[in-house]
Amino acid sequence: MSFFAGAFSLDRNKPLSPQLCADLRSHISRHPGEPIAQVDSGAFFLLKGDVGAFAAPALLQDAAGNVDAVAGEPLLREGESAPDWNRARDLALLQRQLGASNWDALAQSRGTFCGVHYERERHLLLLFVDKVGVRPLYVWHDEHVVVFSTALRVLEALPQVDKTFDVRGVTEIAAFGYPLGTRTGYSGIRMLAGAEVTRCLDGAVSHHNYWDWQAGSLEDGGAQAVEQCHGAFMDALRRRQRGSPSATCFLSGGLDSRAIVGGLALIVGELHTVNFAPDHTQDQVFATLVAEKLNTRHAQLVTNADNIDQGYRKATLTRWLTERFGAGSAALIWSGDGGSVALGHVYLSRPIVEAMRRGDRREAVGLFNNGLPSGVVRPAMREALTALSFQGAEEELAAIASADPGRAFHLFLLQNDQRRHLAQHFENLDSERIEFQLPFFDADFLATILRHPCEPYLQHRFYIDWLRAFPNGLATLPWQAYPGHVPCDVAAPAGLKYQWEDYFDSATVRQMRRNAAARGKRVLGSRSFPRHLISRNALRAAVWMTRLGVRDYGYLINTAYVYDKYWSMCDGGAGRTPGP
Repeated sequence: MSFFAGAFSLDRNKPLSPQLCADLRSHISRHPGEPIAQVDSGAFFLLKGDVGAFAAPALLQDAAGNVDAVAGEPLLREGESAPDWNRARDLALLQRQLGASNWDALAQSRGTFCGVHYERERHLLLLFVDKVGVRPLYVWHDEHVVVFSTALRVLEALPQVDKTFDVRGVTEIAAFGYPLGTRTGYSGIRMLAGAEVTRCLDGAVSHHNYWDWQAGSLEDGGAQAVEQCHGAFMDALRRRQRGSPSATCFLSGGLDSRAIVGGLALIVGELHTVNFAPDHTQDQVFATLVAEKLNTRHAQLVTNADNIDQGYRKATLTRWLTERFGAGSAALIWSGDGGSVALGHVYLSRPIVEAMRRGDRREAVGLFNNGLPSGVVRPAMREALTALSFQGAEEELAAIASADPGRAFHLFLLQNDQRRHLAQHFENLDSERIEFQLPFFDADFLATILRHPCEPYLQHRFYIDWLRAFPNGLATLPWQAYPGHVPCDVAAPAGLKYQWEDYFDSATVRQMRRNAAARGKRVLGSRSFPRHLISRNALRAAVWMTRLGVRDYGYLINTAYVYDKYWSMCDGGAGRTPGP
């Protein structure tokens, strides 16, 4: 299953509203002719759609009316040594164990997934997510009904779901790009935390966690850690590949996708790779060098002013997938998301670690993020809103107990930044029809990292040693290094553009500024403009200076856009239907 949504009556004797069920059906998918499976027991309602990427079914209903469903792949421990094990068998095992209130299967999972378990006799609903929470699951409830969905847009579109502006959640989105903890932009809608189970029984809703990344003591690293980490990563690749003879992967000029492609090249016969970097960049040229060395079937997609705003260049990518594999083929692509933070510790600088060791969480957060871009915020609100984003981050850090303060900040990044990293991708899965394999989020692989102190991992130092453990010479080709991290020590072609300097050509940069200015203009024309929070004059100035190329104030325009988007959806817009 790729996505699902549903509702649950907290009173088993009170059926769900037919209008609520009809509205869920209307909004579950935007794909024309989408085949949607449905389960309706009166007090429990479930809809699920599937793009077919994982082949095996992900909806199970037994003769007693019990229902289980997952999106993604749980990858349970019991399937490690069974070549024919698939997610249908994962689901059957989950149904048996969850029915016995046994959390072992979830605790031994290693995949990225979310799911639902319903028992008709007890009228019990369990909602759960993977150990990091990469696969989103959103929940809202009042005293009568629980509504849930793998896409926030579904809950946004339902008139039965109250949408109250959460100034703290919205401010965090404007500051960090995502809300912290379980918050969303709406005070009544929450996103399950990593390893969370939401339990609905006897009219009550409760939450608990089946896994704790903070449990256990830290171990020394060294050469053994490199070997353990490499072994866990190769296991993650094999488990997901399941003996299939071919695979399709993103391939950039960095290290994360290179490691995946290098590992898969050792276990598959045919490897398709795709890159969508601009011309004459390190990202593009280094990817080509890797593809040539590993003899992959490589494709270079165009990145320009026309598609720069599309994440992963999805429209161009879809056309390439159709040309390469044929219309109607299930799209499953290996992606390096998660690698730079999980293994490379890219946001965890030495000054942040030192601040954490001094117990100064506020300084650590400030070194990670400058806070709310407040130039368009009304002066009377600026101080209060700026403080909100730091407050949430400090509270998240205070809740993490680790013998290594630096590792605590790393966990904060995994549980917030990385947990939300692919939320927009999953939000549009119904229309874009592309699933990802995400081995860097493999729970067993992460466990090999998190059991060690963070110091050896800083600045990609451990990562480079780990890359050298691959037998196909991945570290003998140049790579695009992060600023301030271990530099590339391999000679590279001269004159290539660097991602953090001059990555895009002037035409693309101008288009990006025009896009930002156009967004700001739409906010200025909003009928529910949040004038109590945003200064219209300051926003107008930012729009014009960006549009004329005087200076790029896209970051300030984004602040106004975020506040307007959620205010329009809530009180200011009287709960209007979500738009772009």
